[in-house]
Amino acid sequence: MKLASKNGARDPGARRAVSGKALSALLVGVGGAFAVSLCACITAGGDLPPPAGAAGPSPQLAAAVAPGPPDPPSPFKLKPEWDGPCKRAETVDVNLGNAPEAFVRAAHCQITGKEPPPKTVELWAAKLRKDEEHVRRIDVVRTLAKEADRDVTKLAYSDPWESEVELLDAPVHATKRDIGAVFMFFFGCPGATNCEMNWANTHAPGMDAPSPAMGAGPGQKGFYAPTEVGFWRRELSDAKYAGLQFLMLNTYGPDIEDGKLAPLAKALEGLDHPIQIALFDDTWTWGQPYFGEFWKQKPNLRDTEKTATLLYEAKWRPFFRQIDKKHWYRFKGRPFIYFYNSGTLLPADHAAAVLRQMKAKFKEEFGEEPFVDVDTAYFADQDMPKVADARFTWVTFNLPDKLWYSRLNGHTVEHAMVRWDAVGRDRPKDVAKPSDRLIKDGSVLKQVLSYSSNAELLILATWNDLGEGTGVNRNYDYYAGGRWLEPDYFMRMIRASQSGHQP
Repeated sequence: MKLASKNGARDPGARRAVSGKALSALLVGVGGAFAVSLCACITAGGDLPPPAGAAGPSPQLAAAVAPGPPDPPSPFKLKPEWDGPCKRAETVDVNLGNAPEAFVRAAHCQITGKEPPPKTVELWAAKLRKDEEHVRRIDVVRTLAKEADRDVTKLAYSDPWESEVELLDAPVHATKRDIGAVFMFFFGCPGATNCEMNWANTHAPGMDAPSPAMGAGPGQKGFYAPTEVGFWRRELSDAKYAGLQFLMLNTYGPDIEDGKLAPLAKALEGLDHPIQIALFDDTWTWGQPYFGEFWKQKPNLRDTEKTATLLYEAKWRPFFRQIDKKHWYRFKGRPFIYFYNSGTLLPADHAAAVLRQMKAKFKEEFGEEPFVDVDTAYFADQDMPKVADARFTWVTFNLPDKLWYSRLNGHTVEHAMVRWDAVGRDRPKDVAKPSDRLIKDGSVLKQVLSYSSNAELLILATWNDLGEGTGVNRNYDYYAGGRWLEPDYFMRMIRASQSGHQP
């Protein structure tokens, strides 16, 4: 099974009349499996007015992040450039060739067995460099194959880097702002849930073969899978290197049953001062037929006591019981939870009473009241501002500063999505179009880091959502502006900002 996560909207910039996010399930049969797409809907604005100026930060924000000495260059080094021989291949390697010209030649040779015409190389190299920012390497391969009347079904995505470098040491935390990121862990690599290589446009080590980067220790290898301690060790370590204070686990429910967070707990105990953990309660699974009888039920928010008990005991209790309290992320001294709307818990205008009881149950069991940041869709309930501690909307590309600003009950929390490359997930075998508004580089992340420099808390959506292309974690084939972006490209931007420097 494939479970697509948050933002299945093919036009992330389109304003929708509906608050929050509406669900659109699309089942596609692939060898007995299926894919599920979710449609993201966005609301305009935020609770806190954005800083002045859409083209740049206000003077106050600009002054808050002073230019400083740059971090050392990335430790990742590219393999030597491809230079032939030119021959046809049964499996076309999309990642062969570093420079645009070398890549176009490599792709054409693998597809046809012949050298490409100079005009073909010139055309596509220009598109990849700057002329058409939405064009991706996979788009070039598919277009060349179509022109050659060849159905390219076998694709490979080799790692262009000499080695996967161990990234160590958190930066000096020189800002008052904490940064956390939504973390996906519904993966079944290799080849299972959310892990087919063609489903994602960028790829993490360990997706299709064991990688030393995912090893639990020296000399070990592992897959990109949450059943393995090395998966958690890698992501926790890299997030710490980037300057994050916590990862917020996108939890569907079936993924934490029967002690499934044990590998995470083991990884946390094996790390020296690891970053902390928060909960993203993803409500999509309720009413779905794919996970057993328990998850087929669809709670009714009008039935306050029953629904509050069901939701709390299904997600909040087992999640926090499996994570030692010393590893909980606390905002304002309180355990941090995002409560997400996916159109499954209805009616939304009865959500406040349910959430109030869930918070009370948490405090009764754990002795602490959680800080709950609530999806804007639930604010259809006029009482929600009295219950929620903060408010968020998922997709932020169409907002003036690409940020959701929330000031509620005296708390300031900001939320932003900074990358988007979901065409492979949304439209398999299709090529990207200008209307897809793909964001492949760090332009939005840089703006968001600057604009949020005075925030108390910034949430990035997401750290590692492969299929939707919203992640900023270690991927080995980020490609933008005609060059490979280092696997730590986005991490170094966050790291610099948290150190008090302009990224």
